[in-house]
Amino acid sequence: MKTIVVALALLFVAVPASADDDTPEIQKMRFVERTDQLHVTASLAKLFDRAAYEALDSGFSSTLVIRIWIYPRDSNDPVAFMAVQRQVLYNLWDEVYELKFDEPGGRKVVKEKRKSEALKRITSIDDLAVAPLATLPYDQIFLLAMEVELNPVSKETLAQVRRWLSQGTGGGLDRGGAFFGSFVSVFVNPKIAEADRVLRIRSQPFYRPKP
Repeated sequence: MKTIVVALALLFVAVPASADDDTPEIQKMRFVERTDQLHVTASLAKLFDRAAYEALDSGFSSTLVIRIWIYPRDSNDPVAFMAVQRQVLYNLWDEVYELKFDEPGGRKVVKEKRKSEALKRITSIDDLAVAPLATLPYDQIFLLAMEVELNPVSKETLAQVRRWLSQGTGGGLDRGGAFFGSFVSVFVNPKIAEADRVLRIRSQPFYRPKP
């Protein structure tokens, strides 16, 4: 059984931010309760400009590192965190795009013939489980923040992601340590990211109504 989480109407005009802008873009996301998890649907399409899109069929892999925090509207202390890594590589021999999705539940591999479909797949967050419902009390207002890096330069970043994903599905913030849990350093006092492009987005406020 699924329950739609209530999304509050935005009380201001959101000015879209482009990738590499320090100001998070406000994006309307879809939140759903399913079993004991909160699921989200969102889009990362603005991460790719024309050059990044054209590079998809270069024969070199494009890597996305996605970090997600959920935090109360009146606080900068996250209650949940998760990381996701995605890769797309054009196989010149088979003439297909090979997509790898690494999430806490494991790896999924997908193949696409068309570049446009590969882009759509790699930049779509579709019903992704992002937090245990136990961490989100009823009627408390929360926000979701997401930072997406395209081709991070830092080998440490990629190693941290692989290490975090290898530890399974539980304990997001506990497993993240200072590197992943440092929400303030990413969204409150952002540093210059070492990646080809960076997208920072934030959801509309939402809450779980009592049954």
